[in-house]
Amino acid sequence: MAITPAELQRNDWLAGHLAARGETFVRAEQVRDNPAGAVFAIDTDRGRCYLKTCAGPSAHEPALSAALAAWFPQDVPAVLAVDPAQGWLLLDDAGPTLRERIRAGDDRARSVEMVRRFAALQRNAAARVDDLLALGVPDRRQSRLPELFESLLEDRAALHIGREEGVSEHDFARLQAFGPTLRALCDRLAALGLPDTIQHDDFHSGNVAVRDDDYRLFDWGESFVGPPLGSLLIALRDAKWILEHDDALLDAMREAYLAAWSDFAPVERLDEAAAISFRLAALGRALSWWSVLQYADDAYRAENWDAVPYWLLTFLNDTPMD
Repeated sequence: MAITPAELQRNDWLAGHLAARGETFVRAEQVRDNPAGAVFAIDTDRGRCYLKTCAGPSAHEPALSAALAAWFPQDVPAVLAVDPAQGWLLLDDAGPTLRERIRAGDDRARSVEMVRRFAALQRNAAARVDDLLALGVPDRRQSRLPELFESLLEDRAALHIGREEGVSEHDFARLQAFGPTLRALCDRLAALGLPDTIQHDDFHSGNVAVRDDDYRLFDWGESFVGPPLGSLLIALRDAKWILEHDDALLDAMREAYLAAWSDFAPVERLDEAAAISFRLAALGRALSWWSVLQYADDAYRAENWDAVPYWLLTFLNDTPMD
């Protein structure tokens, strides 16, 4: 159920958790809203925290965030409280985002450290796949991707076949015939032996808070369990198109991230794995948007109807960085 800033001022759950920290509510401002929930900046007499309301495809985020904070407290914002029944998540303010800092003139090379820190978290989380699945984190491991792909293709309405900027009849036929190739890609990636782990699926400079030498990842609502390297795709796209990093810095980000997996395979095999993973990550984005749009209202679907076709065609044409 949607809630307003004014209603938060009178909310006993929020007031109680603030009081337990010796804080008093001052005001709330909604800073984000989408079908999977809203984010409110909560100002108190002692500082700021954030309340996120999670629903639909992001319903696992409060429990996941609490688990990550317990397992890896140095890598995520402190979780102040969770209400699983309401899907509420109260987070400490971890500082400005890396995107804000870089735009204000901070060292662009911090992007390299960002991906290095995330790779380390993924390595550590690989031992907790069963725990992650038990928390309700979606399962998109390689063995399940062909099945999920076929399910998406069955929803012709989501593909907007024949509509401009949708999937053409020709490309729909190509997608229908792509199943064996997808299974072969999954098999090639599996042969490298990289472990399944947490995939953020929206990992970029706007979802990493930086204060001094602390890097803390947040906004885990689109995360899933799957092969690891695909998380780098959105980070590189953000670095290229939003932060406008040069090619040398993009290469440094890629090298730093892949270096974390170098005990599994030599560099040339990791390059192959990254190419496959980026392509599969585009399919993952299509699946994420498909989930969100099924839960969305008409206005949100009308605004974002082309997201599923875009990412599906990106996957089909193998153009993840374009």
